[in-house]
Amino acid sequence: MTRQSVARWLPEALLCIFLVLPACSTADPDATEEQVSVQTIEADLIASDPTWGNTEGPAIDSNGALYFTSRGTFKGIVRWTPDGGAEQFAEVATMAGPGGLWIDKDDAIYLTATAEREVQLRAVDGNVRTLASDFEADKETAKGPNDITVSDSGIVYFTDPNGYYGESEPGTVYRIDAEGAVQVFDDTVVGPNGIVLSADDRTLYVANNVAESVSNLVRWLLAEDGSAAGPKEVVARVEPCVADGMAVDAEGMVWLTCYSYGTAHRIDAATGETVELVTTEQKALTNAVFGRGDDASSLYLTSSDTERVTGYVYRARVGTPGAR
Repeated sequence: MTRQSVARWLPEALLCIFLVLPACSTADPDATEEQVSVQTIEADLIASDPTWGNTEGPAIDSNGALYFTSRGTFKGIVRWTPDGGAEQFAEVATMAGPGGLWIDKDDAIYLTATAEREVQLRAVDGNVRTLASDFEADKETAKGPNDITVSDSGIVYFTDPNGYYGESEPGTVYRIDAEGAVQVFDDTVVGPNGIVLSADDRTLYVANNVAESVSNLVRWLLAEDGSAAGPKEVVARVEPCVADGMAVDAEGMVWLTCYSYGTAHRIDAATGETVELVTTEQKALTNAVFGRGDDASSLYLTSSDTERVTGYVYRARVGTPGAR
């Protein structure tokens, strides 16, 4: 240290010593985690239709087309492309419309038929077959299969909640194994809703509500056969939020959509902190999926008005691409 620097430093140091002022610290004493700003991105509306009702279950095929469920006057699957816009693609699960969708590498579409109480598979040729039925122990209490995710090896996981706002007994997370047998994966989560796998298929995430506007994100590490390798772990607590669908990005962050609030939280699974937000004008936000290939940094989100009459689809450009 030079003499000049000592001369500049000494008066300030003496002031700190004799007055013992916190302001002399280089750290901001008023800075808290809550005051740290979180980047917020406003999503753009790309499609809407009064026949869609409550849109859910976004999924992307190998050509980059977006599919989602329609639960309004049209009950089935809608297909959207940037060039062609939206079109009715398939009438399936027509009692109430499908809940969740998942598209595999061969472009076969897995779907939850909520009112039919089934999980179905629509092949590329349009043939639909039932993968699971009569799996609920109490159909009076259960709400029907909701969201769905599928591993690269074909193991299917789906949720079946007994309620959505933390008011009911725990619902059920199911697994369809490689042989096609339906098994209870977990029955301890209150209101299990959104469900998604990590990129390596070794971690399963489920979103649920524990109170009217308080959500949890839980996870299980998975064994080679897709069963739980240990007990569930609470990763994050998010509020205000009514937890719905999810997507995972290339950094392992989990995007959680919050129904009733029009927000999607990018959650660091290591810390449980929200590190980024996407907002939508309509608040009844239900699910999210990343685009593929050159469009992998697009986060597509399904929503509706709060009366569930008109369905909406949004797109947000985010900094980290999707994992799949």
